[in-house]
Amino acid sequence: MKKLITILGIDEEICVFFRNEILKIFGDLFEVDYRNRDMEPPPPITASDLILYTDPEMHNEFISIIKCNAPTLMMRRTITREALKKIKSIPPGKSALVVNINQYMANETTALIYQLGVSDITLYPYWEGKAAYPKVDYIINVDPRKYSFLRSMDAEVIIIGHRVFDISSIFDILSILRVDKEKSEEIIKNYMFKIPSFWYGLQSTYENKSVMAAQLNILLDQLSSGVIVADASDKIEFANSKSVEILGMPMDRLLDHTIHTLFNGNKKIETILSNKEFKDELVKYNGHDLVLSMKSVERENNYYGKIIMINPYYEMINTQQKIHKKIVGKGYYSKYDFSDLISNDPVFIRTKEICKQIAPSDSTVLLLGESGTGKELFAGSIHNNSNRKSHPFVAINCATLPENLLESELFGYEEGAFTGAKKGGKLGLFEIANRGTIFLDEIGDLSLNLQGRLLRALEEREIMRIGGDSIISVDVRVIAATNRDLLKLVEEGKFRHDLFFRINVFQITIPPLRKRYEDIKVITEHYLNKWSKNMHVYSDFINFCYNYKWPGNVRELKNVLKYMTTISSSYLAFDNLPDYLRVKDYYVNNKYTGEEFVLKLLYYAEKIGINTGRRTLHVLYNKIYYEISEMEIRKHIDKLSSDGKIEKNIGREGNSITPLGISFLLKNNYIREEFEYEFEDKVRNAVKLQWL
Repeated sequence: MKKLITILGIDEEICVFFRNEILKIFGDLFEVDYRNRDMEPPPPITASDLILYTDPEMHNEFISIIKCNAPTLMMRRTITREALKKIKSIPPGKSALVVNINQYMANETTALIYQLGVSDITLYPYWEGKAAYPKVDYIINVDPRKYSFLRSMDAEVIIIGHRVFDISSIFDILSILRVDKEKSEEIIKNYMFKIPSFWYGLQSTYENKSVMAAQLNILLDQLSSGVIVADASDKIEFANSKSVEILGMPMDRLLDHTIHTLFNGNKKIETILSNKEFKDELVKYNGHDLVLSMKSVERENNYYGKIIMINPYYEMINTQQKIHKKIVGKGYYSKYDFSDLISNDPVFIRTKEICKQIAPSDSTVLLLGESGTGKELFAGSIHNNSNRKSHPFVAINCATLPENLLESELFGYEEGAFTGAKKGGKLGLFEIANRGTIFLDEIGDLSLNLQGRLLRALEEREIMRIGGDSIISVDVRVIAATNRDLLKLVEEGKFRHDLFFRINVFQITIPPLRKRYEDIKVITEHYLNKWSKNMHVYSDFINFCYNYKWPGNVRELKNVLKYMTTISSSYLAFDNLPDYLRVKDYYVNNKYTGEEFVLKLLYYAEKIGINTGRRTLHVLYNKIYYEISEMEIRKHIDKLSSDGKIEKNIGREGNSITPLGISFLLKNNYIREEFEYEFEDKVRNAVKLQWL
């Protein structure tokens, strides 16, 4: 379902303008609605994913009709390059009125023009209700028909048109609405070329051969990462202040380098720079751990250079949490509730009911379960049904970070605590989660040293930052989870017994999927409905689901369904499974031998008029299902013949399916009355490959 953006504007015209701008920039990615003063009365906003408003006055005016918790964002706007060109055509020393609908917008537009480098004319902001204005030579106006309050005067009128979105607003919208990285990059690049209105302070003209790099320079001031932009010959054209800070090199020296001379002598960096593009490579530079990514800048098959993004490793740890904080406007959160836990299994339902009962408590919860069983869903649901639900929910996986980094994440650090510690220090997750819940996933992988610090935080409700000397009180509920046997780890001396008994107040065991096979159907139906997929489910897929052990549990089932619904538009069957699952041992049992596949292949081969001999069936079986020998095919054919489901013919006629065989396939849901053209194509292609 598309996410919804709601615009708050002064009138119908401005709302329609920005709605069209959003559709032009983002295509069909979002739905767009709006409210304005022309609506009498404006309907309440009961559902929206983002509310955009043109100025604070509009937000204050419509705040009473906002009935949902959508984040709000004030548009930051600029003028087009064509408008700027008109303004710069005003002779030096002249004066102009800058007219807009209210004081805020008039002042904002005036300041924007000055910021765009116009410094040789005098500008006077003017709006409805302003008592007086000086005599001027020009009037800079969005639309003279719009502002009837402007008296007639002897001055030349310059029409600049409505202001458009600034690049920073585009970044905010992409971030808040969680658009994936590849799509975001595409939107940003296209917007930069279509509406190049925000690139001010350029030292060269648009026609300059380095315009691509110059335009990208605006990104440098919008990103928190270090960014270096090089031209087609690898000469560094631009760099932002963050890259200067990270690399410890003055800007003038940095711009004297090429990409290769900058990192000369660092073998690992030189090696990865030989690639056209790369992503998230961890390197060491001057004693610091950095994460580098590089993208080529290409458009219409022309190569313009490359962009290198540099991030200190320590700062990247918090990226996801910061995005969450921006989305909800207040700390961290969990989107899960008990209604997201789908099951008809009595044990699972009982587990869910127990979690509902313990949710209001402040005591520690220990969730035990294999990977993919939904431990984080349970943790988030418990939090969202507790008295702490309006406060942060902070999750961290204890197995993904080295001990020193995990310690700084959990407890924070003071400025100067270690090399790379950022100025001002950093809050730890326990401080961030204050009055809320912290979810410690894979707690069984915690080192003994950190187990001791965690025990003190739980018992004393106090922590101390790394490099600090003061005690910080915290009020945090801990929900821990693991897929390991903690009692065994205690016996082996790898997990503290006192910590185990401290977290083992409410122990909840989540049953794996292989112990609740009946839920597979319920979960499958849930995701098909959620993804709006109308798919027929064949018996061979159901048999596979009951045969397979699902080591990845619900997460694996979801991934398999996503794969199958992507490669097929009409059905779920064994032949649509990922390659690693189309294995004989995952299908064959006492009831299902594979002869039903031979019968189905024979049925389709006859329908489309191809040879139905043993060798052809052998090829089709191996390409569409799994590998078996020709002898096994012969056994299946003999068995089907003895059962009266097929007739074996001598010579080139091959085999033919009987009415009994077709009835068997229909009755047992291996085929359906409606012909499956996708499977027909699969059979045709397999036959073609036979002759390649």
